[in-house]
Amino acid sequence: MRYDIVLVSYNSERWLPGCVEALKNTNYDKKQLHLIFVDNCSTDGTLAFLCEEKAKGIFGEFTIVQNEANLGFGTACNRGTQQGKAPFVFFLNVDTQVDSDVFRALDQSIQEHPSAGGFECRQLPCETGHHVDPVTLETSWASGAAFCVRRTALEQVAGFDEHIFMYCEDVDLSWRLRACGWSLIYVPKARVTHFCYQNGAPKLSEYAGSFYGNLLLRYKYGSFRDIWNGHKMYLNALMHPMHFDGVRRVFLKNYLKHFLQMWPFLFWRFQNKDLWKAHTARFDGGFSPDRGMHPLPLLERTDKPLVSIIVRTCGRPEVLRGALCSLRNQTWDNLEILVAEDGEPASKEMLEREFQDLRIVYCNDGRRHGRSANGNRAAALAKGEYLNFLDDDDYFYPDHVELLMTELLQHPQADMVLGSSMALFGTLEQAQTALQNMTFDHITLFRMCQMNCIPIQSVLFRKRLFEEYGGLDESLDAHEDWAMWLRYWQHAKRIHKEGPDIRRATSIFVQPASEAGRKARMEQYHKCDQAFYGNEELCFHVTLKDMRHFYDEMVEDMRCLEARGELHDYLEKQANRDL
Repeated sequence: MRYDIVLVSYNSERWLPGCVEALKNTNYDKKQLHLIFVDNCSTDGTLAFLCEEKAKGIFGEFTIVQNEANLGFGTACNRGTQQGKAPFVFFLNVDTQVDSDVFRALDQSIQEHPSAGGFECRQLPCETGHHVDPVTLETSWASGAAFCVRRTALEQVAGFDEHIFMYCEDVDLSWRLRACGWSLIYVPKARVTHFCYQNGAPKLSEYAGSFYGNLLLRYKYGSFRDIWNGHKMYLNALMHPMHFDGVRRVFLKNYLKHFLQMWPFLFWRFQNKDLWKAHTARFDGGFSPDRGMHPLPLLERTDKPLVSIIVRTCGRPEVLRGALCSLRNQTWDNLEILVAEDGEPASKEMLEREFQDLRIVYCNDGRRHGRSANGNRAAALAKGEYLNFLDDDDYFYPDHVELLMTELLQHPQADMVLGSSMALFGTLEQAQTALQNMTFDHITLFRMCQMNCIPIQSVLFRKRLFEEYGGLDESLDAHEDWAMWLRYWQHAKRIHKEGPDIRRATSIFVQPASEAGRKARMEQYHKCDQAFYGNEELCFHVTLKDMRHFYDEMVEDMRCLEARGELHDYLEKQANRDL
């Protein structure tokens, strides 16, 4: 595959050596790579360095375009695109370094998605927080820092909007590509290190520019209510900004400037009514909470330990398919998947037909054992040192196992680690509007005794806990994972006690979409409450010190609920529950 790699430079002397060296070190035929540097009138040693690299003749082609002024990112990218003829244009920031196999990963994804218009690389150590479908890997928009676009798709939408100087120009391009029928694919195995965001905190230019770009895009695509809400959002950020020197001055200047620059966006809007009237769910430009901007160091090691994933199912192959696809997309490649099917072997044929590429152990004897017994049978067969449950209607994001294993291996004294999760009320097709963040910033034994606040798929733990302290309680039809976590809690050393937790959401926990479905599930839980609370195995030895600690935790929880205005609702629910 041939790639035109477009890089925009502006006084980028300090970044260029690392960026170019990483491209040299890729395990790809360099003659298939055409480097196109578009310089926005740099005044440092950028051009001298580029001329030296061009003279070495390492790449297939090496083109330098010199602009007469700083024309902005989008305009420079368009000029660079015109210099090549390759079927794919790879937009790459100069403050990045690609992994050695990035182009092979792109090649594979392009072959697997022949109708996709764009392919977004995975950015480390943190990413923008847009939604990614864990099954299809389709994304709502792609970051322009490492974005490969099919040339035919790029030409159809006429490239970047040159009225956007910087920030949100990639969102705009993504929306127009999708509105024209092109899908955008996230490629988790195409890794790119983006040094600008090593700390996970935005720069002033990015912070202010993103708000400004968001406001302009509302003129282009949003309803009048969207535009009005954009003004309220902008003015609220102006009054309560992040702590940057001179941030209010920059915000106010941009706000006044936008009244002069909004007209091209309104003009485009009235010329392309069929595009901007597309359903708003298609134009998700927001940031999903805790899916990005949390820098997490990854552990580089070749001897990746085996992780066993236990997938419980019962006669639902069409549902199971999605969970297994999310496992296929995992960036941690040493996985053992134990599919434990209760009752008839309804999924066996599908597994043999569609998932031969996965390391699957199918556990089924044709009899009904129950959810808990079914999970325990599979866990007992697991060969991995680490276990993770995944029910057939839940999903892992591509980085789930990698991030949790990295944390656990960096804290060898810990037995368990958990990541934040997204609760999905509905189907994956509704995910952009139905996802709700589930964080675990303050989980304690006291809170765990109050409610089951940890979805089963969000925890990765050492198998020794299962072997020494037992697995799922087979007497329970619900709350079986809750009982297991409480039992492990007494004996395991958790990451929260030893080091940082994983704030990034790494999985999706599916909940009933309808009110009736949620009510039925709660009724099922209430029926199990008596058996659960009467379980003598869950009795704790409590000292006076423990009681004092629990009391302090309760007071802190009540203060947090009161600060969020949720205390009254919480107390009312507890009273109704006791009745």
